[in-house]
Amino acid sequence: MIKPAVNESAPASLEDHPGYLSGAIVWILLFFIIFISFTLPNSNPATSRWDVFTYLPVLLIDLIDPLPVENAAPSGWAFFPQRFPLMGIALTVLAGAWGLGILLTRLIKIPLNPFTAERTVFAYGVGISVVSLLTLGGGLLGILSQSLCYLMLILSAVVGIGSAVQESNHKTGTVLPFRLRLPESFGYEELFRIACFLLMTPFVLSMLLGSMLPSTDYDVLEYHFGGPKEYYQQGYIGFLPHNVYTSFPFLTEMLTLLAMTLKADWFSGAQAGKLILMTFSLFSALAVFTTARRWFGSHAGWLAVTILLTTPWTYRISIIAYTEGALSFYLIASLLSLILAIEILIKWSQSKSQNVANSQAIETDPPPPLWALTCLTGFLSGSAMACKYPGVLSVVIPLGMTLLGFSWVLLQQDKKLRNTVTIKLAVIFSVGTLLAIGPWLLKNLVETGNPVYPLLYSVFGGTDLSETLNQKWKGGHSPKDHSPIDLAIKLIDVTFKSDWLSPLLFSLSPLAFLKTQHRRLIYWLWIYVGFLFLTWWVFTHRIDRFWIPMIPVVAVLAGIGATWCSRTIWKVCLSIAICLAVLFNLGIATSGLSGNNAYLDDMSHAEKFALAMTGPEILQLNQMDLKPDQVVLSIGDAELFYAKFPVVYSTVFDEDVFKQWTAQLKPDVPDRSLKMKPAQEIKEKFKTEQIAYVYVNWAEILRYRLPGSYGYTDYVTPARFEQLIQEGVLEQPLPNRHSYRKLDTFSERDLKALLDWAPELIVDREGERYFITAQIFPVATSP
Repeated sequence: MIKPAVNESAPASLEDHPGYLSGAIVWILLFFIIFISFTLPNSNPATSRWDVFTYLPVLLIDLIDPLPVENAAPSGWAFFPQRFPLMGIALTVLAGAWGLGILLTRLIKIPLNPFTAERTVFAYGVGISVVSLLTLGGGLLGILSQSLCYLMLILSAVVGIGSAVQESNHKTGTVLPFRLRLPESFGYEELFRIACFLLMTPFVLSMLLGSMLPSTDYDVLEYHFGGPKEYYQQGYIGFLPHNVYTSFPFLTEMLTLLAMTLKADWFSGAQAGKLILMTFSLFSALAVFTTARRWFGSHAGWLAVTILLTTPWTYRISIIAYTEGALSFYLIASLLSLILAIEILIKWSQSKSQNVANSQAIETDPPPPLWALTCLTGFLSGSAMACKYPGVLSVVIPLGMTLLGFSWVLLQQDKKLRNTVTIKLAVIFSVGTLLAIGPWLLKNLVETGNPVYPLLYSVFGGTDLSETLNQKWKGGHSPKDHSPIDLAIKLIDVTFKSDWLSPLLFSLSPLAFLKTQHRRLIYWLWIYVGFLFLTWWVFTHRIDRFWIPMIPVVAVLAGIGATWCSRTIWKVCLSIAICLAVLFNLGIATSGLSGNNAYLDDMSHAEKFALAMTGPEILQLNQMDLKPDQVVLSIGDAELFYAKFPVVYSTVFDEDVFKQWTAQLKPDVPDRSLKMKPAQEIKEKFKTEQIAYVYVNWAEILRYRLPGSYGYTDYVTPARFEQLIQEGVLEQPLPNRHSYRKLDTFSERDLKALLDWAPELIVDREGERYFITAQIFPVATSP
């Protein structure tokens, strides 16, 4: 169990034992050698870490003073002011959220001063979650407006500042609980902090600039941005039957929708939203810092936050609008709140036992801060689930059960009191959790009849779902096997091999076991890391970014492990390891191996680059300036955020809209054998839906059809479109010189799948064979 610092008697130090010190140094050296020997699995072309390391001087010099490039994009600090409107929106949202968080944490009487690091973490977490819920409510009511959102956020910020100043003055006798002053002399402590700050700065700056660039990632453009865009364009939040992903809990996506509303533009508003999401990493860093510092000292805190912010995964998840950044924050914030609650519970139970031994009066009720922190832990845990459903498994269940388990064990001598306190803790934790996730569950229940739609279809059912789609979903989001060999492979992936790991994480974190202070807390942190890894391996389809919420916890352990010894030789070796690792990580993060790094490009050019990256067909359709009554039917491609034209589409896990509109559906007939409706009936349907063009992305359909992928309906084939052309429904496809891919770029497996499925899509051009990746068919107009 966790014991508070005031009552813990630390065992003898291990740092004077020469075996431990030499063993730790050899371990770091061996880890770095093994780490650097791996090839980055997601790099194309294949890149080894050793190549990156040897090329590091060139990468870092190019970052500061890039070589001139022919026909280079307009770029430089002269374009930085273009980002000011995005930064203004982000600051407005953050200020309003912090103000709300300060008010709400004061309302439930969190026992921390308002300007402390811990209270700042909690105020941010609570405030951002409540702002997201308010955006949901306004969107459901259809009352989101630019002026209303600005008014609410500014009012929240002003009232929150006033409340924080008043509370600080009441608790500490001063407006601020600290003094802003320069130290009289710069000693080791000051130099240490400055060094950590300097190591982190280029990463934070890169995160700031990278997060404001237009996105090019599929999931982001499909639903993380695509869903808020559709809500913004239609003026309200409602069920989108063609995009199953938009029925997920959308805590982070509501922040994007809010930014769109404040900017009065869905495109640049999405970039402002991405900047807001980037701040989850910064506040995760603050939570890591305060967790390590509070129980293991200032040095552990500074090193832990340095390790976290210099990890390429932290950078990568900050410049891509995935939900893992927010989930990581709520996990570490919930954990911090839980440890504080358990610490109070332990102190109270120890005090109670001492009073019994001394025949003194017994306080039967736990101190009020325990209830406040329990409610806070529940709300932050529920917010983790509101980021994405797996939060219930990685945060809500383990933290809730841990709190109740401590209560049950610590109070076992008084069964009546144990039952009462444990039940009350369970109720308060559950209420806090439901306050955060409940509105999302209720929304789904009303819209689909299933509170966790599209999950648990066999239990709750769900609108627009079928058993076929349910099995397809489960097959696409479940692990393929649970062999011990795969477990070992994934363990290596998580600790050594993943592209965006830092060698400092899993080289230093095991050394936390050598720390003699709060050893039981260290054991519990490692148990939690093990739980997160195993649940990722057992229950998910093992996408690498799904395990990154464990990184803040590992960073805390790495900060602890880095400070296990205070001898000079260890500090020298540690400093060398940290400097080498940080320089290597900076090369990985800023070289393009971690994503778009055109930090200071002219924003108009950055937009064109993003459009070119996401598909030339979308760019071609945008340039055609379609009218509002000219709708495009997209088949296969749901990555449509950048589409500036009206579009009808469906994701791979929804009923295919093309099949629904054109096929004579029969339940016992396989999709490939379905007959098409009469041409005139299809013409009338297209006319009713105002379809002017049919855009087919064959490359996406092939990707879904490849072995191990999600699968795609056999109904959609090139022969269907040839038939529609012959019957006068469609015209010949528009020319596009970019919609081709050389066959010699395919793997043997992929080429076989293509030849078995649609050999008609292979053509000869200039003596070489190509695959037609996409086509745009104009709908034939009636004479």
